[in-house]
Amino acid sequence: MEAMNNQEYLAETTLLDFRHSAIQQLVDARGLRNLPVGSRIGAVYQLVRDEIQFGYNASDQISASHVLRDGYGQCNTKTTLVMALLRAVGVPCRVHGATIH
Repeated sequence: MEAMNNQEYLAETTLLDFRHSAIQQLVDARGLRNLPVGSRIGAVYQLVRDEIQFGYNASDQISASHVLRDGYGQCNTKTTLVMALLRAVGVPCRVHGATIH
């Protein structure tokens, strides 16, 4: 198993735009950075699960800040938001997808 490169999995990308002011304001308002690591992960997951409604965005290729602004998403776009929030609070992450035939 390949070792996780923390810097690579903490980097901002076009989709994972966690330095966007809306994402930073959310993280700060919830005090997410102050939680223990496991609690940070749980809080991010619950926030997106419970507060971002299910719905189809214009595209899967929209940024996390766009998903947050929309207030809804489906599996791919909610995952983008979860990942951006995790990286914003210092939790390295990546996605591993699969196709089911």
